[in-house]
Amino acid sequence: MCMREILTQHGERRAIAKMLHVSEVTVRNALKGRTRSKLSERIRMVAIQRGGFEGDCPKDIQQ
Repeated sequence: MCMREILTQHGERRAIAKMLHVSEVTVRNALKGRTRSKLSERIRMVAIQRGGFEGDCPKDIQQ
């Protein structure tokens, strides 16, 4: 099972990074489902609250 990527509008990753005082790399990894920490859960929640949505799992990861 894969963690679905959270898709956001242009500039949202940078805004989330500034808001949460983390790097844009941290936000990107959280939104792509590469990390599963409490911080990445918070980043994903904030992204969805700001209009992001879950995309499909990449075909090479789907089972």
